Amino acid sequence: MQTENNIKALFQSKFDKEVEVLAKAPGRINVIGEHTDYNLGYVLPAAIDYHMYFGLSKNDKGVFNIYSHTFERLVSLTESDLEPAEDSWLNLVKGIIYQLKDKIGGFDMVIFGDIPVGAGLSSSAALCCGTATALNALFNLDLKKWDIARIAQKSEHDFVHVKCGIMDQFACLFGRTNHVLLLDCETLEFEESETDISGYQFFLINSNVQHELNESEYNARRIESTEALSILKGHNSAINTFKDVSLELIRSLESNEVWWKRAFHIVSENLRVQAVNRALKEKNMLEVGQLISQGHKSQKEYYEITCPETDFLAENLQEEQIVLGARQVGGGFGGCILGIAEDAGVEGMLDRINQKYNQAFNKQITKIPIRISRGYHIIHN
Repeated sequence: MQTENNIKALFQSKFDKEVEVLAKAPGRINVIGEHTDYNLGYVLPAAIDYHMYFGLSKNDKGVFNIYSHTFERLVSLTESDLEPAEDSWLNLVKGIIYQLKDKIGGFDMVIFGDIPVGAGLSSSAALCCGTATALNALFNLDLKKWDIARIAQKSEHDFVHVKCGIMDQFACLFGRTNHVLLLDCETLEFEESETDISGYQFFLINSNVQHELNESEYNARRIESTEALSILKGHNSAINTFKDVSLELIRSLESNEVWWKRAFHIVSENLRVQAVNRALKEKNMLEVGQLISQGHKSQKEYYEITCPETDFLAENLQEEQIVLGARQVGGGFGGCILGIAEDAGVEGMLDRINQKYNQAFNKQITKIPIRISRGYHIIHN
């Protein structure tokens, strides 16, 4: 409630009127299933209790006034200004407005967020989904969740040139408290599984190595995996996605190490996603941890999207007695580490890890306490 009141007060101070719509959109963790979403495979995300907040009201000026509390910047846009520029956060908002411009009028908006930026928790999806959700409510557009997901994804594709899959937007919009979501990114069919991990906890730490996906090799991985699948389809016309590929079938790619590695990660990761979902249902936390650690190894050795800092953290965490498993999460090349551990002793264990990390890299980790939360929602309308 305090944050909601802060948003209302911020909006009043910037625009000298009251909020008409107040909305929030969460970040997400992905328990397992890295880079399988845009390869139309399986993922297992959950929304978490870190959010982007949005306060909006209509104006009669035909202008889009946007204030970012994070960047302490007020921008006024017209339809002629809806072209990508230097600021990634503003480009994402522009991308949403551009797609809805024929259905909306002028508005004033403030944005406040506590999702760590560049940490692999999908602050960008929360920004896009939250903006679209708030505009949907403000202008009574009657957009459904999947409509908003596709609008948000297109903004990332066209306005910051990150060819992301649909997972982040899905988790932001469909998240449910204390549930993980098994999503088939090809069919968009999903199932919700309640997570009862009594005696254990998921924990998240930020390596404070910030990734910039549009400047990384993220899009290169997408191209490489598409090329690998194309070769596999040439060998077997029954193959449509990597879900149709077994670990044996990818042997035909061994003459090209890059294609083989990318395919091996995606195929094995699809199997891990389904195995983790089963293990969570069976409350087999030891198996969950082992599979999560295997996922990090695959990201490091086969998809090659980790970095020395995240490798150090994941591998040192895996050596801790109370830790069942740990891996890098998000698009890669930095960001956060997700782990699962016994409840008792987590704080002291993370302090030890931080000391080792500081000695090795002269960096500090940031602990991010998490709870699995609900998806986007309108707070006030």
